[in-house]
Amino acid sequence: MSPADGCRLPRLMLMKATVLVPIPFRRRGKDTSHETSQVRLEREGRDEIDRITRAVEKVPWSVSLLQILWTAGPVTLLGAWGGYLLGYGRAPTADNYIFFISYTVITGATGIIANLVHQFTGARHAEKTTAKIERVIKALPDLLLTTRDLIVESLEGDARRREAAAMLLRKQDLSPEGVELAALELLDDRDSARIISQIDIYRRVGLHARIRDMIALYGETLEPQFQELAALAPEATDLLRARFTGQAPALQHGVSRDDNFIERVLAAIEQDDELLMTLQDVEEMLILAFELISGRQIPMLTFEYKGRWKLAQAFDALEQARARHRIAQATGLSRLKALMAYLAEQSGTLVEDSASGLRAEVLVERSRNAMDALAEQIQHLAKAVRSGQSQHRRALDHKAELLANAVRLHKQVSEAYEQVGRHHAQLLKMVERWERISHAQDSDGARLQLSPGRRGLRIREHVIELDDEAKAKVCKRLVKHLGSSEFDQHRRTTLGIERERRLSIGGGVSKRLAVEIALALEPHTHLSRPAVQRAINSTNAADFGQLEPNLSAAAKAAMGAAMVKEIEVDLSRPAEQLALALVRHYHVELEPEAIDFLVQHYGAREATLTMLSNYHASHAGTDTPNISYLSQRPPMVGKPHRDWYRALVKARRALGLKGGERR
Repeated sequence: MSPADGCRLPRLMLMKATVLVPIPFRRRGKDTSHETSQVRLEREGRDEIDRITRAVEKVPWSVSLLQILWTAGPVTLLGAWGGYLLGYGRAPTADNYIFFISYTVITGATGIIANLVHQFTGARHAEKTTAKIERVIKALPDLLLTTRDLIVESLEGDARRREAAAMLLRKQDLSPEGVELAALELLDDRDSARIISQIDIYRRVGLHARIRDMIALYGETLEPQFQELAALAPEATDLLRARFTGQAPALQHGVSRDDNFIERVLAAIEQDDELLMTLQDVEEMLILAFELISGRQIPMLTFEYKGRWKLAQAFDALEQARARHRIAQATGLSRLKALMAYLAEQSGTLVEDSASGLRAEVLVERSRNAMDALAEQIQHLAKAVRSGQSQHRRALDHKAELLANAVRLHKQVSEAYEQVGRHHAQLLKMVERWERISHAQDSDGARLQLSPGRRGLRIREHVIELDDEAKAKVCKRLVKHLGSSEFDQHRRTTLGIERERRLSIGGGVSKRLAVEIALALEPHTHLSRPAVQRAINSTNAADFGQLEPNLSAAAKAAMGAAMVKEIEVDLSRPAEQLALALVRHYHVELEPEAIDFLVQHYGAREATLTMLSNYHASHAGTDTPNISYLSQRPPMVGKPHRDWYRALVKARRALGLKGGERR
């Protein structure tokens, strides 16, 4: 071996030693990204909860006053000495010093004692408040998932599959396997489901060219399936068609709300009738509560007039008539949805699901057909019970109660749509009065227009939100209901009981929780005001699909705050609707300055506003007739069928109940 080789030997041995280190002893880099993000969520959520707690658990005024006195004690002593010297020309006597020193010491000692007492008692109050806030923040997402499970469980057969699939498709982070499962549940075709899942895979990597290829290749095959599904589940069809075209829900856009859900909850409170509320309304109230607690700010646009009192009076009267008319239109459809939801939640009816998205005429026809079939079943059961087949008594009693509730809801639907006609007639009268007064003002040169000054029409912006103190108060009220014996009993007894009883107990407890949420939010958000309801309905809800039950309260608080911040504020549609109302109802001319203002500040479409500005020019020189302001023609609901009442009478007689006796 040469010297050169000898020189190389240590280096080679060192290299071999490095290579031959056993694998288990190698130091590996630990992936801490997930743990770091989890810790960050916990920290941010904890800061959010602490901030809400501090907003409500403030230092009492008495403690603050005593602390001020303690701080001012020495200053008071010096001031007393100086004042005595200036007033009497000599220093205070020993008795005066004893008085002032005793005053300072006693005041300071009292302040210290009060501060110590507050530290012991106040900290305990703060801990209790924090625990209440944490419990509500942790419970609301879990209750949201429980309510969705109740919604699915209340349905039967294919309706259950369609509703579950729609819930999957609303998830923003749904995997391609989840998309395939949802498509399979809706279309019952594995090949079509696989195609849609493949498109979702291409969407995730941004290969839109391949998506267009697959749409062109399979569009003619899937479109008939979409059209067939649309007759049963329009909303689920739209979600599935969006997936087929390579679109998925975005956090920025949120999820659409169920129309007029607040009105149904408030109607259930006012009339003390939980049947007027659906489980979907419970879901929407839970989402709204968690949104507001998480810091959601919902914008609201309104307009007002300040100027001549006669014109202002007519303006207010017309605005009130418009509000009552809109409420009446919303109430009719809300009652109809409540009837369909009630029939869908019951077993043995022809209604499988409430089929959100269908026209009112279709809902009326389906509900009446279901009630006709139910009345026929009751008559057959009553005949069997009268013939001595007592085993059918329980089924007859259940069917009769179901039909009685459905008839009561049907009467409310009919009355609600009758109110639409009356409010529409009143609206036309107010429009005539407004036109008469506004034309008189125009002839005097006082043309009504949007004005930046103190007089005239002005657009006002409001925000629906909860400040930290309101959040704490809402949580304190809700935690009382969450800790009630009824709620605890519901959570303990849902397992191991039959489906009908589980739905009855779960639905009742959930609806009472929605009522409690509405009552807790009302003092801070004024949900009963029509303008507030319209503003909430016009915005999309935050997507809380990523919240999981096993997350801590701090993590849920942080994720909730992050999700509500992702929602884009879009005021273009409210601004355009506001401009339409001003032009159509109040004959306001949209000046170029007003159009520029609406476009720049609210993102309204300039083409739409320009078209509205030409409204008066197209009607110049003509008398505007009384036209219908109905957004849609009310369906022909009619009165309850006599066969329904006959079936109920036969059921009472078969069960041995008197006419006025209640089961």
